[in-house]
Amino acid sequence: MRLAILGAGAMGLTTSALAVSRGHDVVLWSPSGASTNGLGSKTRIESTGALSGNWSVSIAQTAKEAVADAKAVLLAVDANGHRTVMEAVAPHMQAGVPFIVSAAHSLSGLYMAQLLQTRGIDAAVVSLNTSPGTAHRTENGKVDIRVVRAHIEASVTPNGSQTDALNICAELLPAQFARRESALAIGLLANCNPVFHVPVCLLNITRIERPENWAPYGQTTPAVGRMMEALDRERLAIAAAFGFDIHSVNEHFHRSFKIPLARMDVMNATLHASGRGPKGPKTAMHRYLMQDIPYGLAFASRVARVAGVPAPVHDATVLLAGSILDVDFAQTNTILDVLGLDAMSHDQLIAFATTGLRPVTPFHEGTSQ
Repeated sequence: MRLAILGAGAMGLTTSALAVSRGHDVVLWSPSGASTNGLGSKTRIESTGALSGNWSVSIAQTAKEAVADAKAVLLAVDANGHRTVMEAVAPHMQAGVPFIVSAAHSLSGLYMAQLLQTRGIDAAVVSLNTSPGTAHRTENGKVDIRVVRAHIEASVTPNGSQTDALNICAELLPAQFARRESALAIGLLANCNPVFHVPVCLLNITRIERPENWAPYGQTTPAVGRMMEALDRERLAIAAAFGFDIHSVNEHFHRSFKIPLARMDVMNATLHASGRGPKGPKTAMHRYLMQDIPYGLAFASRVARVAGVPAPVHDATVLLAGSILDVDFAQTNTILDVLGLDAMSHDQLIAFATTGLRPVTPFHEGTSQ
């Protein structure tokens, strides 16, 4: 199967290695061109760690070239690039070709579904709750894969095409895919990383500003762990208000890293002692803050208001982070306003996230509703 991967960073390279290792053809497109600079139109990428090898891929120069003849398309850029890349690719998508969002922060898969519906293109949009693995790109075309995920949850819009689309995901990637009926449940599950990343970064902001060599798992003290779990309790409460039973951040770590369930500080200490885990950011512009606050915590705050559920720790964290970093995080999510969630009721949001059909007003690409 020919898979187009949009994004050639750590997750694009990881997904490429996984798909090629399973016998599929991959074409990579870097929207900025920076991540494929120096690589030819036909090249071999190198992976180490959980999956080691050299994998033959093609490099596309344009969005149109990337998706031409693809049987599936997978988005593998940070959340703050989702809207731009979706708008670049949507005019070239073909009917029947699933578009996979890895991972679908802030209901971004629903935005792509709207773009396709507007153009009359009948194609499934698959929203994944997490990426196929955890990894670090060492240089262009080279990636160190730390974890290959065994379990991923997904929703499909429109939901009538779920079986075929999830079968394609299972053919491309080694994970077991569990079906969720609503993109909203996936959006809240995709909020696991912000619950971990933001507290450990904010409470180690001086290390980031200096910048020091530091390890987030090693610096998740009991106090940091309590903040993570306070945010997580609110995330679970928001999900419950919409009728979703989703797993905790502790369970996410248990599933992803195969370590015993415990408090977050204990689980992080276990990972740190085994030498696993990412390096801490050395700039506040890192995605752990600039992606995970607007597309994770601020998203959950907005959804909480629709549900009528208090989320004071989310609200306070977004406000405090904005003051520390001098950023208005309530205004930096490019997906939320165009979806018009604030104008929806609780039931309308559930219907929208389940069917992909806007409840009241027509969708206008690139405008705020």
